[in-house]
Amino acid sequence: MVSNIWVAASDNQISLVEEYLTSGKFTPNSKDPNGYTPIHAAASYGHIDLLRMLIERGGDINIQDEEGDTPLHHVEDINMAKLLVEEFKADWKIKNAENQTAAQYIEEDGDFPELAAYLLSLSHNPPADSDQKDSLPDLPPAGKFEGHDIRYTLEDVSNDDDGFDREARRKEIESIINSENPEEGLKDLVKNIVHEGMEKHRQETAQGDESSSTQKKRKGK
Repeated sequence: MVSNIWVAASDNQISLVEEYLTSGKFTPNSKDPNGYTPIHAAASYGHIDLLRMLIERGGDINIQDEEGDTPLHHVEDINMAKLLVEEFKADWKIKNAENQTAAQYIEEDGDFPELAAYLLSLSHNPPADSDQKDSLPDLPPAGKFEGHDIRYTLEDVSNDDDGFDREARRKEIESIINSENPEEGLKDLVKNIVHEGMEKHRQETAQGDESSSTQKKRKGK
């Protein structure tokens, strides 16, 4: 019998890996002395079915080893890389202890130029289903942060004539501030506001184009 779950994962022995998981002694995120996990092994050796099983059992696709490498840093096949990024939503922007993203790490190695090219292209052409609102930076946590006292406060607002229910928004923000994780809630709220603003702008632009087209047609008669 294979001596441990990491070797079993490297050898793609799915049933044996499941036995180790069922025993309760290991999880998909169990690390060896170097921080290497079954997910790293599955990604590195291109074992797609095994990787799916590990993710379904609670595996963290962005887990890092002792050197800060994620499973994406260990990938050697472009199809596996696409699976991690496009289906499992692996964060290709994570940097390891050498301050390198998976793209930079693999490009420097030089053994997989096509794979490196794909990962490098993500900074200019992110996956099609990625949402622009998710590109907003994280808000710092409330309390002491990098020498600053971070606090989230609420300003009193009233309804304007633009039809926007500011009182409802005020109550929403108040509820978030009083929650257990206000910084995460406010981050999501800001994303939604930006997304709503972009959608409104697109609609207004489309209406403006339609109006302009109608006027041109009238002038042409």
